[in-house]
Parts: sequence; structure tokens; C-alpha cells
Amino acid sequence: MPPQREVRAPVFVGGTGRSGTTVVAQLIGARADVALVPIELRFHVDPGGLVDLAAGRVTVDQFARRMRNKWYERPPRNGARGLHVIATRPTMRRGLRRLREGYEVDPWGASKRYLQDVIRPFRRGAGAATWVEMTPANAQAADALCRMFPRARVVHMVRDGRDVAASVARRPWGPTDVESALVWWADKLIDIHRAIDGADPARVRTFRLEALVGPEREKHYAALVDFLGREPDPEMRRFFDRELTAERSHSGSWREGLAATDQIRIDKLFERQLERLASHGSALPPVA
Repeated sequence: MPPQREVRAPVFVGGTGRSGTTVVAQLIGARADVALVPIELRFHVDPGGLVDLAAGRVTVDQFARRMRNKWYERPPRNGARGLHVIATRPTMRRGLRRLREGYEVDPWGASKRYLQDVIRPFRRGAGAATWVEMTPANAQAADALCRMFPRARVVHMVRDGRDVAASVARRPWGPTDVESALVWWADKLIDIHRAIDGADPARVRTFRLEALVGPEREKHYAALVDFLGREPDPEMRRFFDRELTAERSHSGSWREGLAATDQIRIDKLFERQLERLASHGSALPPVA
């Protein structure tokens, strides 16, 4: 077994989905001292999950029932999904017992401990000091996650909405056309902005995918490493050089297969969404 390390605060990565969340979580998890949770846990930020439990919007019984029946083993899609990928049922059950015992006295602390309890065996098996988890809704729960884990970092990834919309429209879980997906993208970013606005600003940072693969990528990579509060890491650097490139990011790919008139129409809708975002104080960060 790898040597144990001093436990540090976790990192949560989130965004709208299809915004570079997965690759940036993998980038952070390339570090030897960080265990990459290989699936979206979801139960901490989904409706009825840990955040709602800590805030008193659901009961421990309701959460435990959903944990056992919904989040522990989710229907497979491109591989296994659910907490069972990293934790055994006995681990889950012990965590639920501890959660129940401590909830009345300290709902937020008990909810934090539950997440720590179910991840601990996985983290220890990796010999890591902490872990990084990617569920898109982490960003929409940034304020609650910062309250639950006062020393955690939340990385919010954003990407050109046209590329996001084109990608989402091809997926089975979101809007099925680019126009609707663009509006969905802006709606999500507005919700995320509200959550980030209520979070500790030292613990949440927005990074743009295009910036991490663009001409000023070194500056933005250094900003990410600094935000994580870690020393530079050679494995993380190698992953960055290999995987976060302009070619792999497919920037501008939304135009592929579209007639010029359709591109103009999408561009106009995109501009309107940018105006909406600006009016809510959630303008996109610059690429440079």
C-alpha cells in the first residue's frame, strides 16, 4: 500500500457540463498527492442530497433511502456509475450510522463527515493527501460546499457557450438542439454565479477552458496551481502538456456542418446570451 499522507482539504470541480470539467479534474488528479474520484458522486449536490440534508430540506431517513436506492449503484452508462465504484456497502452503512448519530447536534459537520467517511478507504488506498471530485452541479452548490468544507477549493470551469451547446445537443441528458442548449448554458451560468457570489471568494475560482489551451495558457495554468495551494507537480505538468491542447479542446467545433446562415443565427443568439450573463454580473472571464 502507498505511504499515507497528511489529510488536506478536497477539491470540487464543476460547471455546466461539457465545459472541460472532466479533463481539469483529471489534471488535478494527476498529482501524486491527490486521489481522483473516478465517477461523479452526485449524492452530495443532487436534489435531496447532502447539501439539502445539511440545510434541513430533507431528513436523514430520506437521504439514507436515496443513498441506498439511487446513488449507491446507478444504471451503467459508458461504464459503472455510483458510489459502489469506490466504496463498499458496509462503508456506506457505517457512514450512514455516523451521520445519523451526529446530525441533530451538527447537521453540516455530520454531512461533511459522511462524505469523508465514504471516500476515506479509496483515498487511503491511493496513498493521497486529499481528493478531487467532479460533478457538474458542484459549481451550483459552491456556497454550500464552502460551508461544509471551509478549507476546500471549488474550481468552476466555463467554455464558449456555442461549443457547449453543440456538444450538449448530442447527449441524451440535455436539450436536443443547439438553440435550446445555448439558453440552458446561460441559465446554468446565472445560477452558478449566484452560488459563487455567496461563497468564500478565496475558495472558489472560475477558469475558462479556452484560456488553458490558448496563447496565455502558461499564465492560467500557473494561476490554477496557485489556487490549489500546492507546489508545482511534474505529473500534473505532463498531463497539462499532453491533454490540454487547442487541438484536443475542439474550440470552435460548433461550426462544423453548419451552413453560413445557421452560423450567423447561432452567433446572434450567443451574443444575446452574453448580454444576459453580463446583466446578471456573470460575464465570461477573458481568454487572454
